[in-house]
Amino acid sequence: MNSISRHDVNTLLRQVQGNSLFNRQLSSVCQVNGLKSTGVKAELQRRIVHRDFSFKPSPFYSVESAVSGLRTFMTQHRNTVTIPLRLSDHPILQRCSDDKSYRIMVFCANDDSGLQDVAFPHQSELRVNGDEIKANLRGLKNKPGSTRPVDITNALRLRSNYMNNIEFTYALTNKKFYLIVNLCKTTSVTELVATISSRRKISEDSVISELNKIAQDPDVVATSQVLSLKCPLSYMRLEVPCRSLSCTHLQCFDATSYLQLQEQGPQWLCPICNKSAPFDQLAVDGYVKVILEKTSKNLETVTIEPNGKWSSKPPKEDSSPSRPRGAPVEDDEDDDLEVSEIIIGGRRLETPKKLSHCTDTPSSGGRDHSSTAPRGSHSAKRPAPAVIDLTLSSDDEEPIQRPSKRQHTYTYHRGTTPPWLSESPVNHQP
Repeated sequence: MNSISRHDVNTLLRQVQGNSLFNRQLSSVCQVNGLKSTGVKAELQRRIVHRDFSFKPSPFYSVESAVSGLRTFMTQHRNTVTIPLRLSDHPILQRCSDDKSYRIMVFCANDDSGLQDVAFPHQSELRVNGDEIKANLRGLKNKPGSTRPVDITNALRLRSNYMNNIEFTYALTNKKFYLIVNLCKTTSVTELVATISSRRKISEDSVISELNKIAQDPDVVATSQVLSLKCPLSYMRLEVPCRSLSCTHLQCFDATSYLQLQEQGPQWLCPICNKSAPFDQLAVDGYVKVILEKTSKNLETVTIEPNGKWSSKPPKEDSSPSRPRGAPVEDDEDDDLEVSEIIIGGRRLETPKKLSHCTDTPSSGGRDHSSTAPRGSHSAKRPAPAVIDLTLSSDDEEPIQRPSKRQHTYTYHRGTTPPWLSESPVNHQP
């Protein structure tokens, strides 16, 4: 049998993926050769797309095998895609019962070339055997790649002849989406933290060397800095101090808290400097780890000197200026209060009234000391408290006499014209 050239294969692929090869042409070819003649083009397209279709890798799972065909859909109306799944058709699903780290997940993407991010239509829902799967199908707003595949393992009935129905409903989309169900091997956060702790670390000597290099730079004024021993994500004390190899700051985040956050919505950005911090670039900071081992768990911050030495004492602050000699001392004592009486409904109430302090008058030398008031007492007597009776009726009050209006008078002699009649309109003709 003669081999087919690479050029002919590529030409056939372009024809199958495009619209230049019609179904009736494929059907006639299959009928001549005694093969199945219905749905041939769709099956060829599915196999070609499935061969090159893959998702971006994740440290939390790895795709072991596809357990369904690739479904392509695009419509501007509401539609449902149904995928049947039975254990007898896919014996590999038995791994989910034997090992809980194997999970069945639903993946979706809006492109078919290259590595794909998980992306579901904006308006969509997923049901397994009639029960709705509660999952975040949108991810973070305006953050592509922050959507996770949907784990449907617990909703499936993995019995030999039981037919599970996976229903994916979508609406109002003008893009082409691709849906597939995969068997995945998952990795827990604890295992990933152990992996980070066992591989390359940021050594203590390298951190001290970098601090000394910055301190010797003539263009930089190096001062002491405060290092927090709390994770900026969980606000708990660091257990596994971690940062990316590309980060230039000394502050670390906790590896467990960071991975738990990425498991919910993968972004892989440093929470301190917002630089890229993928899993393969994460490393334990040996300098901060030594500080955590040598300090009490109640300590929250340490002071880092420019030469790399650290201490648990806070940095020295400028002492407040002392009070000038002879300056008056502020009096924090409460002001004197005078209580006035108010009678409401036959009951007597007391209300406080603030009084200002009186200044003592120094006694003259010629006066008798016995007649002078003691220091600190008031020279004048307090006025008697005012008593207001609110039980009186308004009818008992005396009417208020308003002053009469002042009338304007003008005196003029007989034979003269009043001033308001003396003026006539301009150019008036009698």
